[in-house]
Amino acid sequence: MEKKAPALRELRDIARKMRQSGLSQIELRGNGFRVSVKYAPLSPAMLPLNVQDTAPALPAIPDLDALCAPFPGIVLLQHPLNKIPFTRPGEKVGKDTLLGLLKVGVIYLPLRSPVQGVVESLAVEDGDCVEYGAEIFTLRREELAA
Repeated sequence: MEKKAPALRELRDIARKMRQSGLSQIELRGNGFRVSVKYAPLSPAMLPLNVQDTAPALPAIPDLDALCAPFPGIVLLQHPLNKIPFTRPGEKVGKDTLLGLLKVGVIYLPLRSPVQGVVESLAVEDGDCVEYGAEIFTLRREELAA
């Protein structure tokens, strides 16, 4: 699998995951590219002084469910023979519905919906290479989709 330079949305996803996990620096290298992402730790001088938390708490917005790559491979969002898409954003899907395929070497692994709900978005395009844990689909549970 040839490595290509990460797309901007992939870099944003990496930066978001870095911040969530507490990583302060990461460097990606490949054939003809090098990307370095760094976060400066927050110092007390950067934080506002005497801020009182008097604002009422907003209701928590339920998180969306993400379907992530179980292995590194190539994502297929349409059937490899007849080119019919497995699903589209906005489409209602049931639990264990086939949403796509992950080609790992010569093996095609099914990407199935972990919940019953609505496909909110696709984080990749057909034929994109993904690494382990990369987000592929975002789904909203059916009871939250209404």
